Amino acid sequence: MKNKELYSILIVCLMMLSSCLGDTNTRITVGEQEAVYQVRPTKGFYVKDGRFLYGSNLSVSGDGGDCFLIEYSFDSSAPELQGSDSLSIELIGNPISVPLWPLDSQWTDTTKVLKNEVLTESLLKRNAYIRGRLFLWSNHTETESQQDSFMMSYDPEKMYTAENGKRIYNLYLRAIKKVTEKEEGSEGEEGTEPTEEEKTVKVLITNAFNIEEFYNKAKTFEEENGEKEVAIAINYASAYNKDTTACLWSVTDTIKISFNGRTE
Repeated sequence: MKNKELYSILIVCLMMLSSCLGDTNTRITVGEQEAVYQVRPTKGFYVKDGRFLYGSNLSVSGDGGDCFLIEYSFDSSAPELQGSDSLSIELIGNPISVPLWPLDSQWTDTTKVLKNEVLTESLLKRNAYIRGRLFLWSNHTETESQQDSFMMSYDPEKMYTAENGKRIYNLYLRAIKKVTEKEEGSEGEEGTEPTEEEKTVKVLITNAFNIEEFYNKAKTFEEENGEKEVAIAINYASAYNKDTTACLWSVTDTIKISFNGRTE
């Protein structure tokens, strides 16, 4: 009889412990998701679907509006998943900081090659627009130690082109190699080819761009014309002409951003 009572007490304790910790069978892990950090009024992250993620272990070094890639887990049986835009999570590892670049309304001359320009071979179809930040993934061939800066601009006199009665808003992406003082001094010298360890490799780089003002202008115009989304195309310098005096440009498929900020 005592053994039966002890067994019953043990079952109750285990059930209480499971309730406190959450059922591991309902826990889902999400890997490497684009996110924008918020500091006030509550620390947390906004993600692609507009949901706000918060938790007790969000010890992030950053300011509001900073961009990250995060991995996290959450309880899929949590009641707040129904009819709520917030979700309690547990971060997995440290968030990876994503560089955030401004949008330049001073349109760069697309016919010219910029100094230390780096070609963009392609852009992944993966993208995200979150709280005014556009996340893009670009492919390049360069040395492993190379550092680049990125420029995004647009033509304020011609923000869009028309195709089949629809407006497509154009942004122009360029990459520039960051050159050290040592490299600046060796420019034009013989024998400055990359060493064996510095041979070029293919790299995938994640960046975010602050296009909020551009998007809001386009959104206002589209709303006035009865539309429900903004269509954006990213133009990027992908090759040189035969004598390397001009860039040849490629363009992505249209990125459609609905007025609630979700991309397609």
